Amino acid sequence: MRKLGLGPEHFPDRQAAVWPEAWPAVELYIENQTQWAQSMAGPTGLNYGVFFAEMDRQGIQGKEREAMMDHLRFIEREILNRIYEDKGE
Repeated sequence: MRKLGLGPEHFPDRQAAVWPEAWPAVELYIENQTQWAQSMAGPTGLNYGVFFAEMDRQGIQGKEREAMMDHLRFIEREILNRIYEDKGE
């Protein structure tokens, strides 16, 4: 990027507000953010098996698990929207 004359000042930090009840899902996503199912066209969604295994390991069950998955699906959908918004897909 430096060869093009671009530096950190050309890429402002993006900030997002996160509701306190969503933080556990954000942390779980960050810990496992490389776990995407892929197709020839790119990412298709999160590999839920990895997230289920981690929630099992952490003892997350019942309504807490359902809420965690709702938040993870929201994160997943928003990321996929960002990935494909410029591609018109």
